Amino acid sequence: MAPLFVPAALSIFCVAIIVPSYQVVVAHDVSNLAKVACLSAAIPIEAWAALTDLYTAYHISKGDRHIDFHQLHEKYGKIVRFGPRRISIRSAEALKDIYSTSANVKRSDVYASSAHFFGGTPSSNTTPDMKEHAFRRRVNVRALSASNIKSMEEKILRNIRYFCDQLVDEGKDGWSSPRDMSKYVGHLVSDMMGDITFSKNWEVQQKPDNRDLLVSLPEAVAGIHLRPETGDGFSTEQLVSEAGLLIAAGSDTTITATTATFFYLTHYPDSLRRVQDDIRSRFADLEDICIGPELASCRYLAACIEESLRMSPPVGSTIMREVLPGGLEVDGEWFPPKTDLGVPHYALHHDERYFPDAFTFKPERWLTEELGPAKSDGKTETSLRTNAAFSAFGVGRTSCIGRYLAYQEISLVVARTLWLYDVRIEPGSTIGEGQKSMGSGRQRKNQFQTLDRFVSTHQGPSLQFRRKLSGYY
Repeated sequence: MAPLFVPAALSIFCVAIIVPSYQVVVAHDVSNLAKVACLSAAIPIEAWAALTDLYTAYHISKGDRHIDFHQLHEKYGKIVRFGPRRISIRSAEALKDIYSTSANVKRSDVYASSAHFFGGTPSSNTTPDMKEHAFRRRVNVRALSASNIKSMEEKILRNIRYFCDQLVDEGKDGWSSPRDMSKYVGHLVSDMMGDITFSKNWEVQQKPDNRDLLVSLPEAVAGIHLRPETGDGFSTEQLVSEAGLLIAAGSDTTITATTATFFYLTHYPDSLRRVQDDIRSRFADLEDICIGPELASCRYLAACIEESLRMSPPVGSTIMREVLPGGLEVDGEWFPPKTDLGVPHYALHHDERYFPDAFTFKPERWLTEELGPAKSDGKTETSLRTNAAFSAFGVGRTSCIGRYLAYQEISLVVARTLWLYDVRIEPGSTIGEGQKSMGSGRQRKNQFQTLDRFVSTHQGPSLQFRRKLSGYY
């Protein structure tokens, strides 16, 4: 099921987080119950969620946290409680109020358990120490700057070339045998992350024996003991923790977004034809498709990627923050200290107030010129609402530092693949699609289905490729 390396690796990651969470839940339930009185009695909550955080653990085990949040908000409204002191708020205003640099919050203690995966040391994305976070973030931001990414472009392209070569074989009528894109993209991104993070290609695409993270990581980690130019060194434990963050968070976003983009384009043929026409007419040669202004000008491709991230965000649930002494006002409501707050990304991305016809793939919603008359600043009211509620990469001081890298990788993979090949869904295949038999929230055929377990896992789509015919199609 997991696209990242092999299921065993992700299973260990999930267990490392979920099991310690059970321990924290049991230890704190008594104190949590006392804090319920501090919360507004008007905030609705599912009955058993009021007593224990095992409600969250249950939905993690099912992989449907994102769907559950959406259904809770559809049932109860903007604000819902899903644990003794955990509150979800679905609004664009809450994004700003909770995650801004000036917000009176810290990371929730729920993230402490994630450190168990890499030796017990928090990463920059999980440490509650804001000074430590700021230091590590500065180092990581510098490493992932646009100029540094450009300098690594050949490594990225080398892996993408190999990926594209593996998509075709001699099949019936020129079409390849089916490819499970979650697996193929997962192998590609693994190799790119090895090159970028450790300066070592793991050869996951070439060698099936390397498709277990636990096989590749020990040798790869040998390359991470480089001191930052700041002069402040990382300990070995901190380096391993940062490597874990880059692998789990960086890979998952790119894998899910790329795979989802292929899914939605093949399920919406008009969008596929439009983006393919643009790419093939814009670039005369495959090697012209590289990081730079020409690729950045492919606005419909960018809109397709944004819409795929909206429809199937890699992080579908909440990123929790704990309110500090003094309390916090969020979207007009005040919350006391020790309250955990978060905005559910999937639920927000499917809120009709911000995204009309929210369960339909509409890249045009990201193109201002196609949304009607603009204001004096060139933006429409619809585009302003859309952008304000988009949170696939987070917002504020803890937003994803690898956003630029992810967009470049996704754009390069999709553009080069569609320039080279025609693509179709394997006849009769439903892998990755929703079905009524999957239950409420997973019944939509044209929606890419993911399992939300902190990171996303998924299968499919099963696609076939054919070298483009002369004269286009």
